Amino acid sequence: MKVIFLEDVAGAADAGEVKEVKNGFARNYLLPKGLAAPATPGQLQRIRAIEAAARQKRLQFSEEWGEVAALIEGTQVPVEVRVGPNGRLFGSVTGRHIADRLSAATGRSIDHRQVLLGSAIHEPGDYPVSIRLYREVTAEVTVSVVPEGYEAARTEAADTEEGGDTAEAEETAYDDYEEEDQSPDDDYEEDEDEPGDGITGEEEEP
Repeated sequence: MKVIFLEDVAGAADAGEVKEVKNGFARNYLLPKGLAAPATPGQLQRIRAIEAAARQKRLQFSEEWGEVAALIEGTQVPVEVRVGPNGRLFGSVTGRHIADRLSAATGRSIDHRQVLLGSAIHEPGDYPVSIRLYREVTAEVTVSVVPEGYEAARTEAADTEEGGDTAEAEETAYDDYEEEDQSPDDDYEEDEDEPGDGITGEEEEP
């Protein structure tokens, strides 16, 4: 079916484009959601208006997501998990976990497909991760995967040291953590969906 796209649809087309798409994709997704319309002569006459409206929306979204990018750029995103005796996680940390924490920190809905993680994380450590918020709007964050309870223990140790050596406080935190009984955490499962390589499907207004 030949359709004219009324809205930007990531991975498919931009508003104003005319394309041949599969009938099922058009009838079950594009047309019901108002993302596209059959490419009739009447609709084709609206191309310029559709493109102008789309440009305005893109500008608005870029500005709004740019503010979010500035907020999270260069920040550390802590993710506490259960760690086994061998130093590996019970399960893994995926783009979904990172997206949830970024959403909570920013108050904006960030999808796991916007987290360009590549592959799930299976060991504690610091990992640089790119976040594609909207089209060319991206931010770089550091995902810090630490043993569950470590952040609280480090804060307590630092308070006890009363401004003492940070490294010593961290060592104390790890000692406290290792004394705790470790068991698998259902929040981090091996069969978690792997993150995608970007935003797909309908682009929703932030």
